[in-house]
Amino acid sequence: MTYLDYSASTPTSLTVLEHMHRIEREYFANINAKHAFALRSKEVVLSYISKMASLLNIPSESLVFTSGATESNNMILFGLAKSNPHKRHIISTSLEHHSVISPLGELQKLGYELDFIPYLHGKLDLEALKKLIREDTLCVSVIAVESETGLVHPLKAIKAICDDYGVPLHSDMTQAVGKIPVDFNNVTYASFSSHKIYGPKGIGACVLMKDDIRPLIYGGRSLSKLRSGTPPNALIVGFAQAVIEALEDLEVRISIVTQLRNQLTQKCDALKIVHVNTPHVGVPHICNLSFMHHDRHELVNQFSNHGFYVSASSACSGQENVSKAVLTVSENMDCATSSLRVSLSHLTSESDIDSFVQVIKKVIQ
Repeated sequence: MTYLDYSASTPTSLTVLEHMHRIEREYFANINAKHAFALRSKEVVLSYISKMASLLNIPSESLVFTSGATESNNMILFGLAKSNPHKRHIISTSLEHHSVISPLGELQKLGYELDFIPYLHGKLDLEALKKLIREDTLCVSVIAVESETGLVHPLKAIKAICDDYGVPLHSDMTQAVGKIPVDFNNVTYASFSSHKIYGPKGIGACVLMKDDIRPLIYGGRSLSKLRSGTPPNALIVGFAQAVIEALEDLEVRISIVTQLRNQLTQKCDALKIVHVNTPHVGVPHICNLSFMHHDRHELVNQFSNHGFYVSASSACSGQENVSKAVLTVSENMDCATSSLRVSLSHLTSESDIDSFVQVIKKVIQ
C-alpha cells in the first residue's frame, strides 16, 4: 500500500499516541471539577496548550478547541452573525472548503448577501475585493491554502485591505498549519484541524485574535466561554503534541516534501502525458496532476487497484466531474475534468514516487 492522500488525513504520530495514553491513564479527571486530581489534570493539559500556543505565536486564550475545522468554521461564521445582526453581507471565494461554503449557503437562506472575489489568471483580484466591501459587510472569508491545487492565498495583503475598511478576516488554515509557516497576525479568526498534522481525529481549533463572537453551544463554563462541555483531555494533549512536533520539525518536513514534489513533477513532465496544475505559489505537500481525456474518478479506482491511494478532490467535496479549483488555476477545462490530487508527507519515500510513476505509465498508456 502506498498512501498519497495526506491532505485528506494523516496517521497519528506514535509519540502523540504515547502522550495521549499517558493522559488517559494518569490525568483523566474532568478539569472543570474543583478537587485536587482535577486541578492536577488541568495543570498538565494547560501546560500542553501553553506550549502549543507559544509555538503558534498566539495567546493561549485565543485558542478554542472544537471537534474539528468544520465546527470551527461554523462557530466563527455563525458566531459572528449572531454578534452583528445588522451586518448581513459576506465576501468569500468560490474555492472555499465545503465547511465554509455550506454555512455561507445557510446564511444566504437567512437573507445574507454573499459575494465572491473574482480570480484573474489564477490569482485573487484584490482590487475587486476593495470594491466589494460595504458598510454592512460582516466579514471576508478566504481559505489560506486551497485544498485541491495547493494554491496559497495572500492573506497578509488581504488583511491589510480588510483593516483599511474595518472588516474582519476569517481564514480556514487547515492545509497551512503544520505544513508551511503561518502568521496569525494576518487574520482575525482562523480554524485548523488535528488529523491533518498527524494528530487524533475528532478535535480542531479556532484561533480568535478578537474576542467578539457569540457561542453556538451553551452550558457550563469550560476551557472557553465560547464552547461548553467537558474538555477531552487526551484529544487536546494529542492535538497540542502534534502541533509541537510539526512546528519544531517544520523546516525539515518542508525540505523533504519539496524534494519529493520536485521529483514527482519532473518525472511527470518527462512522461508528456501528465499536466501539472499546482501553481508556483503552491504548498509543497499538494501536487495536482491532470491525465488528459481520462475520467478522474475512474483514475482513482484504477490507482487504488494498484495499491496507490490518491484523491480526485477534497474528501469533503463530493463527486463533481469538474474541479472548480483546477479550472481556476489552469483555465483549462480538459485539465479540470481529468485532475487528481497527490498529497505528500515527510513519511513518503523516493521509492514511493518512483513506483507511482511506473503505475501512471501502466494506467495511462
